[in-house]
Amino acid sequence: MVMPLAHVCDQLDAEVTLHASLAPLTWFGVGGCCDALVRPRSIEALTTLVTRCHAEQIVVRVLGEGANLLVGDEGVDGVVVQLNHPCFSSWEIRAESEITQAGGGADLSKFMHATLREGLDGLCPMAGIPASVGGAIRMNAGGRYGAIGEVVESVALLDVCGVRTVHERQSIQFDYRHSTLPHGVVLWSRFRLARAPQQQALRERVREIMAYKKSTQPLAENSAGCMFRNPTLPSGERVSAGMLIDRSGLKSCAQGSASVSAEHANFICVAKGGHANDVMQLVERVVRGVQDAQGVTLHTEVVFWRRGDRVGAI
Repeated sequence: MVMPLAHVCDQLDAEVTLHASLAPLTWFGVGGCCDALVRPRSIEALTTLVTRCHAEQIVVRVLGEGANLLVGDEGVDGVVVQLNHPCFSSWEIRAESEITQAGGGADLSKFMHATLREGLDGLCPMAGIPASVGGAIRMNAGGRYGAIGEVVESVALLDVCGVRTVHERQSIQFDYRHSTLPHGVVLWSRFRLARAPQQQALRERVREIMAYKKSTQPLAENSAGCMFRNPTLPSGERVSAGMLIDRSGLKSCAQGSASVSAEHANFICVAKGGHANDVMQLVERVVRGVQDAQGVTLHTEVVFWRRGDRVGAI
């Protein structure tokens, strides 16, 4: 693996760190290293990187804010890309337009607050959701107040062959925690927002959303938000995963350094200095417990990166 990685990163306009620890870059704060962490300084450098990796059959994954991710203790193979250079993380908001554009690596929360300052409505439901713009679009991030797909206008992707394409809203299907975007790196997205009559009303709405989250979620703990997707019953009704876990008697149960939150049963927290594998084992235990007690199969919303698999690969 050493020679191919040295080859794909050779003379690349990027910051390259071999055997980089990913734990500090995730909200869980646990997990192992990646073979190489690469932060490109241009779209051209990113294009060169992904095409070289494709030719060498090296797995490439994109790391956003690390808030919906658990990296195994054994780490993950291949290249992990972080789009934190301004060419990927900036945004453009024009005073005369309701169409805004943000890079795939832009911080969703900061971008949302920037639109509020311009009196634009549409991204308020993203309050309290830690994500990059690209990651949020990829999984149609959202909650009880709305989802990001509702305001997406178009998305630009870079595929593994170095081809850039733009996908208009009508060609993308957004469902619960899912989008039909093809594999690739989100370079940027445009959003159609709306002028708000009163900017103060937008700020008050964001405060209300944050107050609700603070009162119901263990935001101070090391977790990745909701661990499981809310399942759909055979009747077509979507129910709360946290409620099912609670009713199955699994609230506050623990596995090594990991535990189900006593505050919100769909949050799994890990002690500082804990182990990712404890979280993974607890997830399996919860899935079995809910299946046995409720007859419902839970599926994770959090993505697991493990050495040897291709989960999360572009």
